[in-house]
Amino acid sequence: MNKENIKKYIKLFTELTPDKIVLFDDLIDKNIVFIDPFNNVKGSENFKKIFHHMFKNVKNPKFSILDFSIGKKNVYLKWEMSFKAFNSNQKIEGVSEIILNKNGKICSHIDYWDSLNGLFIKLPFIGILYRLSLRLFSVS
Repeated sequence: MNKENIKKYIKLFTELTPDKIVLFDDLIDKNIVFIDPFNNVKGSENFKKIFHHMFKNVKNPKFSILDFSIGKKNVYLKWEMSFKAFNSNQKIEGVSEIILNKNGKICSHIDYWDSLNGLFIKLPFIGILYRLSLRLFSVS
């Protein structure tokens, strides 16, 4: 396990700006697989497009790594993403599972987070319907 590469990867996420996206090239495999609730892409160029898209569509996105664990084959990151959208500050928490190849480069990055409660509930029309449906099934 290349712990230095993981440390650099984590640091890059916490300091990510549009200009720094190119720095992923030194850390990721050219055939990286990235999966999250909205994307399932392969290749370093497609991976970087996701972050360019993020910076274009939300204001002030910032990742904070809350905790991480380095295992024998996988690395797990507990993170929080904050940004401005829908006229207010937003936060999403999630976990990433990262796998390195034999050369120490990240070859897989899978994000697990609740897109319904993390994002859709905040949309004006959909959020209202979702919150009303929650009341039907909630035991509060």
